Amino acid sequence: MQTQTLIDPLDELIPPPRRGLARLAISLAIVTMVGAIAYLWGFGYLYPKPECCGSGNSGTLMAVTPDAKAVTVTASFYNSSGRPLRINSATAELAGAKVTNIELLPTDDGFRLPAIATTALPATVAGHSFNHVLITFTPTSCVDQASSWGTVTLQLDVQTSLPSIGRSFHLPDPVFGPNNQLSVFPPPPLSLDNTPRTPLGAACALLAAAPK
Repeated sequence: MQTQTLIDPLDELIPPPRRGLARLAISLAIVTMVGAIAYLWGFGYLYPKPECCGSGNSGTLMAVTPDAKAVTVTASFYNSSGRPLRINSATAELAGAKVTNIELLPTDDGFRLPAIATTALPATVAGHSFNHVLITFTPTSCVDQASSWGTVTLQLDVQTSLPSIGRSFHLPDPVFGPNNQLSVFPPPPLSLDNTPRTPLGAACALLAAAPK
């Protein structure tokens, strides 16, 4: 008479233990995958990382456009990622002004206005680089209401062949704030030494003094 062995239904759901080498291989694969994801994320391969060092706005530059119909002002940021970043688009809010255009100012022209050349968006900035955004606007008021003026938001993506996660990044410092210095560049041969060093006041003075 044969004895029939009863199998617990729970044993049918749980697979038998794997061999030691198989368990070791699976563990190594999991650790490697987690480490690779952490590396790609931490070094900015999958996620844009420009926020490390703030916007770097120790000074704000302002100039009148060549056609004397608008004014340009700079805002800066540092790409702390080791990877190039693609700026897909940008928006700016300037109280008392109408923004008409935003472009990327070449690094070597960052402290030379009016700009010799600009780059339209979308554009790519190198890793570990200090960059300048050039905002073109026309003032709708000549009276500044607050000490902190202007915000800039960038729509970013990582410039790489790997799939990445785009993000919206707000420059942490205002375009012009209490800790900034506003440098005004009047069109030659004009000199505006007595120009008010507030954004809207300076912009209105530039447009009034520029030759038409």
